[in-house]
Amino acid sequence: MMNRNRVFKKILDKYDKEKKLLKYLSDDEVAKLNTLSPFYKVPDQKMLKESIIDQIHYSWFIPMLNVYSKQEASLFLLCLKPYNRKALKDLLDLEDVENNLQPYTKDFLKEKLTQSLIKKEDTLLPIDCLKASKLNEILSLSKIKIIKLIDFLAMYDVAKELKFIVDKKKLKKIYSYLKSDEKAFLKKILNKKEAFDSKRITIEKYILEKSKFRRILHSLGLIGLSIA
Repeated sequence: MMNRNRVFKKILDKYDKEKKLLKYLSDDEVAKLNTLSPFYKVPDQKMLKESIIDQIHYSWFIPMLNVYSKQEASLFLLCLKPYNRKALKDLLDLEDVENNLQPYTKDFLKEKLTQSLIKKEDTLLPIDCLKASKLNEILSLSKIKIIKLIDFLAMYDVAKELKFIVDKKKLKKIYSYLKSDEKAFLKKILNKKEAFDSKRITIEKYILEKSKFRRILHSLGLIGLSIA
């Protein structure tokens, strides 16, 4: 009976927008229809792709933009949000160009940007259609929180590395490069079982420069996130 109700609800949703057929049903039948969850409407693929362009970190576009001349790359920036546009302009030393692109030209450039991220034959799955998973919560995190998550994941690698380092000067140097919340998290996991297997990278090799050390940490965190 439930399947029949869902089929009928689908027919109503598609062919009877004004719900005129409901007057032929009993109150009990209408109540049963109202208890059914609405059908998910799959967004237009074009809209999905554009939302990805807006949401993704601008650094993902750098390899693709480097293929083009500075003038051509500047045209692609007109398809991005102001913040991403400025960040890439400064990073790649691009020119300011007049924003007089025709809609079809902008659509073409957006399609090129999208193709640099996903294969043409791939179909994007809407977030609401993803299989239930605790990891789905990551999709709603802000950029700042995602970076913090990545840095925290790197602490598992640091915890593993510290077990092999006996030089107190090196240990002190490593701790000096960590943020206070990272130190607190590291303290909690130091004696716990490894969350995932990873090769030792001899992290003390990178302690001469803080910036280089932090980049290594970020890379380790990204690897951890990919494993998760």
